Amino acid sequence: MRPASVFLTVGAVLLIGGVLALANPFAASLAVTTLVGMVLVFAGIVQTWAAVTGRDLPHRIWTGAVGLLALLAGISLIADPLAGVVSLTLLVGIVFLLTGAVRLGMAWRLRETSLFWFLLLSGAASVLIGFLVVTDIGAAATSLLGLLLGLQLLADGIGLIALGLIARRS
Repeated sequence: MRPASVFLTVGAVLLIGGVLALANPFAASLAVTTLVGMVLVFAGIVQTWAAVTGRDLPHRIWTGAVGLLALLAGISLIADPLAGVVSLTLLVGIVFLLTGAVRLGMAWRLRETSLFWFLLLSGAASVLIGFLVVTDIGAAATSLLGLLLGLQLLADGIGLIALGLIARRS
């Protein structure tokens, strides 16, 4: 299979996945939570195993502790995905707040440049989104992760389709 065909096929699959995620953001949110849980379980197992078997590993105790923490967090997300959706949504809200605050600080420091308004608006939007998520976590938890997944899948799908079309022309 030619690279252009691979890009087009994967792009189409991602595009369809994005549409499905946007059509049912709650189910997509549960899927994200379960996937994150599985990744944490895998990472926790690997990190704990490395700490147990790696006699020369620096900071072996900390590596093992973080591995066990990741393993427990992953099991928790898989065992109760509804609570996991709320936890991950709260985490996303906090990330929006923090990145928005950093952008506002950068805007203030660059207020004499042409980047000021872009950073100011971007930072204000992130802070507003983070505030909305954190203050109404119940409503945000039912759809935010799924909407973000859907938008990301759509963007990736469109990008890969564009790369496939460009590769096909060359």
